[in-house]
Amino acid sequence: MATMEPRDFSDIWAFVRVVESGSFSEAARRMGTTKANISKQVARLEKTLQAKLLHRSTRKLGLTEAGGAIFQHGLRMIEEAKALEATAAGLQAGPAGTLRVSASVAFGTSCLAGLLPAFMARYPDIRVVLSLADRYVDLVEEGIDVALRLAPRIDTPSLVARPIAPLRYVLAAAPAYLDKHGTPTRVEELGEHRCLGFGGGAPLTWEFDGAGGRTRIRLDTALAANSSLALHAAMLRGAGIALLPAYVVDEDLRRGAAVQVLPELAPTGFSGDRVYAVYLENRFLPPKVRVFIDYLLETVGPQQG
Repeated sequence: MATMEPRDFSDIWAFVRVVESGSFSEAARRMGTTKANISKQVARLEKTLQAKLLHRSTRKLGLTEAGGAIFQHGLRMIEEAKALEATAAGLQAGPAGTLRVSASVAFGTSCLAGLLPAFMARYPDIRVVLSLADRYVDLVEEGIDVALRLAPRIDTPSLVARPIAPLRYVLAAAPAYLDKHGTPTRVEELGEHRCLGFGGGAPLTWEFDGAGGRTRIRLDTALAANSSLALHAAMLRGAGIALLPAYVVDEDLRRGAAVQVLPELAPTGFSGDRVYAVYLENRFLPPKVRVFIDYLLETVGPQQG
């Protein structure tokens, strides 16, 4: 393989645009050049790398195995170039631009949305686009700058996962439910109550840390759901006792719409879940991303502690 020259990087960018757009013609249009020039750049890149990168047919383009690897490397090169420009610009002016953030529906609605106004006031030149979805979001494919993910750990080599805060869980019920069914004073008494749990309907195992160590109890659920917002709504209407993330129920506890059950115990939640800020591995972190992560550390951490 020949030694790569600076012009080869522009060839890589042309190749990436061809893959993204699905055709040489569209890549040329986006880059403001001709189809012939784009074709020449891709052919030159294949010659330099001594590898076929694309399967060409009359209907569509397909990546070879080598092409797939070069495409991923090319994406990272483009992101680093953008970040380098953003860093240079950030040295001359404050953080600015569009910040695209992804989060789950529950976390985004109950926690993150309430924190954004103060962030936007602090950095008026940053425009935030918040995307809420209860599914795995591909940061590259969907153009996301930062994703907030709740998990025990994140081990994706191409991503940086910055721990923001541990998740705190609360056992809570509506006053009307407790007035009717009584308030449990021991973990074992939960078995006598209607419990609301996150999952698919199988018996739940809840764990609590207290002065006497860790206590575990296995419970049948009166209501199981795959959404903490759904469990929260049912709990507020007296359906039973629910184990919920603190960010969902804290405001209800403050205004008396819900009551914390067994407050002397600390629910362990789901195997040490934490809030992570996840972003693409990038040597030059854009200022808008850096200040947003700093803000999350400042605000989400104390809220969850």
